[in-house]
Amino acid sequence: MSIYNLTFGQIEESLGKLCTIKLKNNEDLKGYLYNIDPVEIDYIENELPSQYKILVIMNHAVLEFKVNNEKNGISRHLLDEVVNQRIEDFKNGSERMQQRKNNLILLFESNRIQITYEKDDPIIHILDRAHVSPPYVISSIECDNEIILQRVKEMIAQLPI
Repeated sequence: MSIYNLTFGQIEESLGKLCTIKLKNNEDLKGYLYNIDPVEIDYIENELPSQYKILVIMNHAVLEFKVNNEKNGISRHLLDEVVNQRIEDFKNGSERMQQRKNNLILLFESNRIQITYEKDDPIIHILDRAHVSPPYVISSIECDNEIILQRVKEMIAQLPI
């Protein structure tokens, strides 16, 4: 047996199937299994008929994992399309990245934090001490000053992904 008492063959057969994940905080999640490995479970929630949300659940947060083999799943081809579309959203020149950059600029400006940026340059400079690059997430901050770094992380965490 392997992860969650599933053999590797059973895991492969379960890809694209509806699954239920119960987290240790008692939250229940349902979605289509995209990937499972010793560290994490990747699955896709279908919130609306054409709107998907990709979630990565770390194994240490999982209390229980079940695959519903009785219900029809989603083809691996469709799952790959969903993932590839989300990847496109996070590419440097994408409309989504430009919107995220604009939202971050507005957030800094509304908090009266001194920033500099150029329309053609993807990097936002904060107080000439910190720099945020695409995809404008916590891990894309460069800063030597721990206090500024912490404040910038807190602000970026406010932005929806």
